[in-house]
Parts: sequence; C-alpha cells; structure tokens
Amino acid sequence: MEDRNILKVEDLNVFFKVNGGIVRAVENVNFQLKDGESIGIVGESGCGKTTTALAIMGMLPGNGYVDNGRIFFEGEDIINKDEKQWQRYRWNKISMIFQGAMNSLNPVMKIRRQIGEAIRLHNPTITKGEINARVVELFKLVGLDEKRINYYPHEFSGGMKQRVMIAMALACNPKLIIGDEPTTALDLMIQAQIIDLINDLRRKLNMGMIIITHDLSIISEICDRVAVMYAGNIVEIGSIEDIIENYKHPYTEKLIKAFPSIYGDKRMAESIPGAPPNPLSPPKGCRFHPRCHKSIDICKNVLPKYTSFGNRHFAACHVVKGDSLNE
Repeated sequence: MEDRNILKVEDLNVFFKVNGGIVRAVENVNFQLKDGESIGIVGESGCGKTTTALAIMGMLPGNGYVDNGRIFFEGEDIINKDEKQWQRYRWNKISMIFQGAMNSLNPVMKIRRQIGEAIRLHNPTITKGEINARVVELFKLVGLDEKRINYYPHEFSGGMKQRVMIAMALACNPKLIIGDEPTTALDLMIQAQIIDLINDLRRKLNMGMIIITHDLSIISEICDRVAVMYAGNIVEIGSIEDIIENYKHPYTEKLIKAFPSIYGDKRMAESIPGAPPNPLSPPKGCRFHPRCHKSIDICKNVLPKYTSFGNRHFAACHVVKGDSLNE
C-alpha cells in the first residue's frame, strides 16, 4: 500500500507588498511530505524557506499574501481558511519550532504557564491539574527536569530553552512539526543533543517534519529528503543520498562544495560568487544563471522545467539531462 501524503504544496506563490513594489519571495514551489517523513528545506538566507513555512502555518505578516497555489494537509485544501479556522489547525495539527528560543519565549512568564497556555486554548475544557500533568509529561519527553516547570526562561541555558520550544511545539500532539533553524546559536555539542532529540521524537511519535536551515550537515542527520531553494524557487529535490552524492543542479553542487570535508584534502571550502538576486526584480529565466558556472544562453531567458531522475529526484535546470517533467 502506498504511503499517503500528509502535506502537499502545489504551485505556491507568496508575495509581499512593500514601498518599492512586489517582493516575489516564493514562486512555483511544489513538494510533498508523506506520513512520518521528514524533509529539509535548505538554501541561502532570504531564499524563501521561512516564508514557505509561514504560508503552511497561515502566519504570513500583514503585507504578505498567497498569490497562487494550494496547500493540502491530510487531503484538505487549507490555503483559504480564515483566522478562526487556522487557529484550530495550529498546534493541534501543525506546529512550529520558531527560530531563536531566547526571542520566542516571554521573559516574564514562567515556562509552565507558557506551555500550558497553548494547551488550554486548544482544549477549553481541560482542568488546571491536567495541564500541569501534560507540561510535566512534555518536560520528561524532551529530557528536562520536571522540577523546573515553574522557572523563568532566563533560568534555562540555550540548549534547555530550545528543548522548551520543542516541548511547546509538541503540546497538542500535532501530526506535522516545522523546525525553523532549530539549532541556531547553539554550540556544537548542544546542537548534536538537539538533533538526537528531534530524531528520537520523530521516530517515537511518527510525526511528519519540515526542517528549515542553511546547514546541509544538519539536514543529513535529521531528514529523509531535501528541497534546495534559491531565490524563491525549489531548484532540486530528492533523497538525502541523491542530493549529497548525486546532485544535479549547479547551485546544489556549489552548496555542497561550500562545506569542508573532514575526509578529503585539507583546503579552503569553495564559495559561491556574487549575491542572490533582488526579489523585487528577479532575473529572467533561471534565477541562478548570473552566478552559475554552467550557464548557457537558454538559461538567461527561459525558466527551466523539472527534470526527473527517478526515485522522486527532480531538478529544474536546462543543463542537466533526464526525463522532462512539467510540474
């Protein structure tokens, strides 16, 4: 029996109205997530990773809007829900581990109250005793001492705050969790602990997961699949093995070579020349062509379609050869 999709994003465009015009933050984004599967969205800062996640959560800022596309969660199109309907989805169905735990926690509220607030809002009939019991359960789940539930955020270390954020995301037993840079500002030892915790929880709770990061090493530890984003477009998507060992798109190649290898020759990692394009006026054709070392004439004028390489591995590039696919 084929695994069912818990999430399906089709032709998603997300734009922002600013004084200078329309920022085309996300365009023509397509991907699917199967039940219990984990996908990483990777790319440089400003490429549209977090914007994609906020659209899935129905949390775009006031000047942002979905210009086109559909988002299906468990087969239901959720893109046109009103705020009251979104509130029933958030935390109950889809939740998010926000970037920067120190900025995401209220400094004047005890942790028990902050986690309990989400539980109470989505379960109005729950008692205070049941909320406390659930907070204790969540603390144990993420490896925190239950005696600390009445501490303030400043009484926790950076790694402990991140565990609190994970506990908050799990508060209402969601089926999909989005982690936006879940290991930001943590040292390497704490990063490793958080990665191990996320992996363990995903297996234990059989959750779908989206991890947003610029760090391919984190993606390779947590995710089953990778979507590589550049300037608002997904340029390549596939399994961890296909992306790391059999990449097709020149941008993916450059991203991977920008990370030094501990096994290869000791030399400086490669950098990607130039800078990402201005989303107010992106270039025609492939958006990566001004920085691409393999660019040809067609890249400058024609937007590339996806090419299939089997095993759900696709790349949008005129240079690579495969089975043409119009998604």
